[in-house]
Amino acid sequence: MTFPSPRSAALSFGMLLSLAACDPSDAPDVEKAISDLEKQKLQNSAPPKSSPQPTTPASTPPAILSATGLSAKDERAEIILLLPDTRIAMQAFQSNGLAMLVGRKAGYKLTTSDAAGSSTQQIEQLRQAIAAKPAAIILSPIDPPALAALIVEAQTHGITVIGLDKRMLNEGCASVVFTDQRRVGRMAADTVVEALKRKAAEENRAEITGRVVQLRGSADSYTSSELAEGFSEGLRTQPGIILVHDAPADWSTDTAAKCTSEAFSLQKNFDAIYAQSDAMAVGAAKAAEAAGQRDSIFIVGTDGLSGQKRGLDLVRLGELDASVVQPALVDLALHIITKMRTDKTFKPQPSYEIQPVVIMPKNVEQMFRTGTYKLPPL
Repeated sequence: MTFPSPRSAALSFGMLLSLAACDPSDAPDVEKAISDLEKQKLQNSAPPKSSPQPTTPASTPPAILSATGLSAKDERAEIILLLPDTRIAMQAFQSNGLAMLVGRKAGYKLTTSDAAGSSTQQIEQLRQAIAAKPAAIILSPIDPPALAALIVEAQTHGITVIGLDKRMLNEGCASVVFTDQRRVGRMAADTVVEALKRKAAEENRAEITGRVVQLRGSADSYTSSELAEGFSEGLRTQPGIILVHDAPADWSTDTAAKCTSEAFSLQKNFDAIYAQSDAMAVGAAKAAEAAGQRDSIFIVGTDGLSGQKRGLDLVRLGELDASVVQPALVDLALHIITKMRTDKTFKPQPSYEIQPVVIMPKNVEQMFRTGTYKLPPL
């Protein structure tokens, strides 16, 4: 018995703009920003028509300058985004989406830094960011405790710091915007379990069984560990479902394909694959196709990004069976910053949790129309 393949029922509608359904209604919309960027790239591969970029100011440390450039006399409020590693698709999405959103706001400019996976480099980038005296810093940390003293220093200089990680709740940020990574992993497991329940029912089996493969982003990162723990928790609800292969694939499509091929060599067959990014899920799907087993394996990715050939589109096209959306977080962070600057009576909550969402063929059309996740009210 094979799983009902979404390929046989691919949704036949055109690519619609992806909108994040926000509350309040005027909240920033990173999904729509990315969709607009994708449309612009398709319409014209040349650089957009605009005034020449100004030169870099001497007062801003070179290590944290964004590609957009800053004028020496630019008096716009600067926001600095510090990310762990933009080689990871989700973080590149955050960077590009926030750049689009800030670009649409009068009076603001954005600088982005990429730590390339180095905690030491991120510490130095935060130190340089504080020296630049921006209006705000949005920080996705590699090692939160190592940044705590600098976050306090930033606050004493009147710089608003918004964290993008649950671990930063006690590190002195003005507010923390996060998605619980264990919840993301648990939702992926629940999706796999439901698929295996359907398979058991179709085969008239009372016992729910299954052999599952997991592809981690990395062997030791916090995000990968939390996703894996949540996934394991979900699988443990069904004793007949076992994890038979668990391998790091470096967030890479090609590495994920190799790891999946190795899993076939060792395990011969299995029923489901969970990949901690959609890019890795694509690699797994390619390897399953090459092994002649794609239609009998349920593949779940993570991120659910909008844009051509990304998670949302991949589910619509039937290349993935499901994906768990990782909210961008930076859209709400920007909304908090702008509200704090325009409403002096506003004090943000210590934290805001944005809930992940599962994308499947049954709801993907709706998500193309309305967006994947909702922002909590401020």
